[in-house]
Amino acid sequence: MANPALADRRIRDFTSVDDTSQRMTRLGVARALGIFTIFGLVGAGFGWHEGVAAQITSHTETLMVVAIITALFLSFAIMSRPKLARSLGVVYAVLEGFAVGVISAAYNAQYHGIVVEAVGATFAVALVVWFLYGTGIIKVTARLTRIITMAVLGAIVFYGATLLVMAFGGPDLDGSGGILGIGISLVLAAVAASTFLLDFDRIDKLIASGAGHEYDWYGAFGLLISFIWLYLEILNILGRLRGGGGGSIRR
Repeated sequence: MANPALADRRIRDFTSVDDTSQRMTRLGVARALGIFTIFGLVGAGFGWHEGVAAQITSHTETLMVVAIITALFLSFAIMSRPKLARSLGVVYAVLEGFAVGVISAAYNAQYHGIVVEAVGATFAVALVVWFLYGTGIIKVTARLTRIITMAVLGAIVFYGATLLVMAFGGPDLDGSGGILGIGISLVLAAVAASTFLLDFDRIDKLIASGAGHEYDWYGAFGLLISFIWLYLEILNILGRLRGGGGGSIRR
């Protein structure tokens, strides 16, 4: 769930717009993200309804997997053609929202109130990262970009290895609980949070380069990916803490 949507090459693959009223802006990105969020909440509502039971049924699990896979293909399409972010991004938000809703309902059934805590913590972390970036306390240098990118790739490899092992009947690599499991989840959450630094930096570069207003949606799409990833990792951490180290969203 890393943020490939704002890859560096995308900063070079557009034509600058002369009309300043038609250019990408921070406010435009915020508006687009708000619209994506609304559609994501609609999808989450359906997912919540499907996953109200503590034990997710096979039918609901199948729907969730289909939603995630479809959303993945949509993300590839948007990365290939950023101008599709406005239309396909809405569909992506609904599908990802559905999956998040199912997962959230299952967690909340087991640990009442955990979703509210996870949402609050996600926004708090995102705001802290935004403050650190906006005030210049943390500067996105080429070296920091490489470090975060390597960390994201490491997380992707870890997720892939976990799914592969589980597919062949093996244990969840980070589902053993205890201090180790919580530690792994904290590292993954930190990596997810760090991607916001790259998001903010690359959005600012696109704006400075005179990208058209259609990139408002593309920038918002990248932020949406980071928000969802961070939320799921925080939900996972809170579940482990409440359950004595158990409970993993990748189970």
